[in-house]
Amino acid sequence: MKRIALGLGFAAVALAAVLATVLVVAPAQWVAAAVDRASDGHLLLADARGTLWRGDATLVVAAGRGNDGVRAALPDRLSWQLAPAALATGAVELTVAHPSALSQPLTLRRAAGGETVLGAATLRLPAALLSALGAPWNTVRPAGTLVVGWDRLVLAAGRMQGNLTAEWQYAASALTAVAPIGHYRLTASGGYPGTQLQLTTVNGALQMAGGGTIGAGGQVRFRGSAQLAADADPAVRAQLAGLLSLLGKRDGEKVILNLES
Repeated sequence: MKRIALGLGFAAVALAAVLATVLVVAPAQWVAAAVDRASDGHLLLADARGTLWRGDATLVVAAGRGNDGVRAALPDRLSWQLAPAALATGAVELTVAHPSALSQPLTLRRAAGGETVLGAATLRLPAALLSALGAPWNTVRPAGTLVVGWDRLVLAAGRMQGNLTAEWQYAASALTAVAPIGHYRLTASGGYPGTQLQLTTVNGALQMAGGGTIGAGGQVRFRGSAQLAADADPAVRAQLAGLLSLLGKRDGEKVILNLES
C-alpha cells in the first residue's frame, strides 16, 4: 500500500511538472482560437507566433464563422503580453499593443470573479475594414478613418460604465463619387444598458445629427436627420442627392434617420 501511495505521489508530481511545462510553452495559437470563439469569427489572429504569455499576430476582420466573404487585415502586427503572476490569484492582466492602430498599449485587468477594466486608449482603423463584416457594409464600402477612444471602461455581468467617442474622419463611400462627404462624431455615455447616443457633424457637405439610446439586450433606438449643407457646391449637392435619398424618408430638405433594433 505504501508503495502504491508513493507511486501515486510521484505520478502527481510528474503530471504537475508536465502541466507546468505545457503552460510555459503554450502556443500563441491558443490565444488565436480563444479570440475566434469570443468574436464568433469576426476577429482572427492570423499567423500567430510566440506563446500564450507573449506573442504577436496579424489582426484580421471577417464576416463571421460560416461566412466566406472578403477578409481584411491590419498592417503591422498586434502583440500581447499576459502576466502569469496574476493568473495564480485567479485574475487576468493583459497588455495589447499595435504600432499604428493603438495610440498606447491597451491594458485589460480582470479580478477573480469580478469586473473587467479596460484602460484608456485610442483606436485608429481604416474604415474599409468594415466591408469585411458583410451586409450592409459590403454595399456601403466605407472609406476614410475610424477613430474610437475611451477614458476607462468597466465591464461586469452585462453592464458597462464609461464614455466612448467614435469619429469617422474623411468619410467616403462607394455609393457616391464625392470624397470626403464629411467628418462625423458619435458619443456614447452613461453606461450600459441605458447608453445615451449623440451624433454630430464636425464638417462636410452631408450634415447628419441625432440621438438615441442602447437598452438592455443591445436594443438600439436612434432618431435623427440628414441634409445637404446650404453652402455646399451645387455640383456636390447634385451628386449627393441620390445618397441622401437612400438614408431615409424625405421630410422637406431633410431625410429622417430612424433606427430600431
